[in-house]
Amino acid sequence: MTPTTAVTVLTWAAIILLFFGLAAVLREVRLLRGMVTRTTDGFVAVPPDLVLGPRFAGDGGRIVAAVDSGCPLCLTVVERLAGLGAEATLLTHEPGTTWADLAHGLPVVSDGEAWRSVSHLAPPVLMLLDGTGRVRRMLLPVRAGEVDTTLAEWAVPKAGGDSGDAGVGAHSRS
Repeated sequence: MTPTTAVTVLTWAAIILLFFGLAAVLREVRLLRGMVTRTTDGFVAVPPDLVLGPRFAGDGGRIVAAVDSGCPLCLTVVERLAGLGAEATLLTHEPGTTWADLAHGLPVVSDGEAWRSVSHLAPPVLMLLDGTGRVRRMLLPVRAGEVDTTLAEWAVPKAGGDSGDAGVGAHSRS
């Protein structure tokens, strides 16, 4: 083996190792993001400042999931929502035909403007909207099991408020 070939092989091996290291760090950051905002009694109480618009307005308590077909966790969350019989709407930036076989019967809305309002967050993003299309509660799930507990918590009205109470944070479930 010539010295040039050896250096090339070592360089590519180092690049591959760095890639796997970066992937591991990004995964840990995603997992930590869900934990950092937690306090001893739940989550930070800052309501999200997002309005998805009149297309999502309607009766209060509408659940919207911002998803991307290239995200494996998004596909799992969609399966879980459909399996639980949740009346959820899928928000995506992709054409509706992309989700024809992936939506499991859930309605899909392809809305670029609404997507841009949540695109800075890593999908999937579960949101509980009020009657005006304003996001009242939001969750960035890191495990599919969080969908079950979140939907159960969002279905139970809090004391002194309705299910669209704004007293929860951008990463909260309750």
